[in-house]
Amino acid sequence: MKQYLVLDIGGTFIKYALMGEDGSFLESGKVPSPMDSLESLLDAVAAVGEKFRGRYEGAAVSMPGRIDTRTGVAHTGGAFPFIQDTPVGQLFAGRLGCPVTVANDAKCAANAEAWTGALAGTANGAVLVLGTGTGGGIVLNRRIWMGSTFAAGELSFLPVRLEGMGQAFMSDVYGAGADRMWAQYASTTGLLRAYARRKGIPVEGLDGLQFFAAYDAGEPEAAEALAFFGEMTAAGIYAVQSVLDLEKYAIGGGISARPEVTGIIRAKLDEIYAAVPFTAFGKPEIVRCRYGNDANLIGALRFLLHGVG
Repeated sequence: MKQYLVLDIGGTFIKYALMGEDGSFLESGKVPSPMDSLESLLDAVAAVGEKFRGRYEGAAVSMPGRIDTRTGVAHTGGAFPFIQDTPVGQLFAGRLGCPVTVANDAKCAANAEAWTGALAGTANGAVLVLGTGTGGGIVLNRRIWMGSTFAAGELSFLPVRLEGMGQAFMSDVYGAGADRMWAQYASTTGLLRAYARRKGIPVEGLDGLQFFAAYDAGEPEAAEALAFFGEMTAAGIYAVQSVLDLEKYAIGGGISARPEVTGIIRAKLDEIYAAVPFTAFGKPEIVRCRYGNDANLIGALRFLLHGVG
């Protein structure tokens, strides 16, 4: 069986794996992500490659940013500000000594679910990764939809309130104008913020484990926050559905391990459809993603093996 080196470059760690062509994991690990310069990042990638020298036939990379997977050019780099219109595919290939495919991390997650995960067999669907923001990947006709500028699926920026949005964004994207973006609600951050607001406590220091401990303890504020999170997430899905009319939405991110998360989104979406009986588009199925932290690696491998369509 052919073997490939796959890397998931994130803002904290570079996760890596030696993988078989069937998506199996042979060896894996992680190293800290250098954040100071492109040269340091390339050195870290080269060091991982050296660890498996002679054992892989090609390499696949998942990373943040607006990336043209066909050419290997990263037009932006997300957490890596030194990446701007950079031919990262060519640079990684030079350090690893093999062909390299590079793709956006959220699109890799969607690609994994479309391959052998929760969206396998689904012609048209979406993956929503609920984390700091709302990561997204759209599957159309069984392929990942890249968009005309390679940014399709950036659902964090879906407007949830249109009035005055331009003026607010120009003045303060992350402050006064931030409540107009879906990411402020349909995310782990949004859930924790809703809980903190109801408790009258700072959101800093809270995490999903603490929230669900409160939820399991029967705190009414936690139940209210989860209901509000579900309502806002379902409302955004309804809006996306009006444009794309998808069959299925797969929910990922750390909090998706709790069945209450998909459960509340499903229940609130049912309420919306019941309240708007003249809705012109179908109601999608809400499921949990199959792959957790491994999704980006699996999806990157699929891009390497099967291209972008």
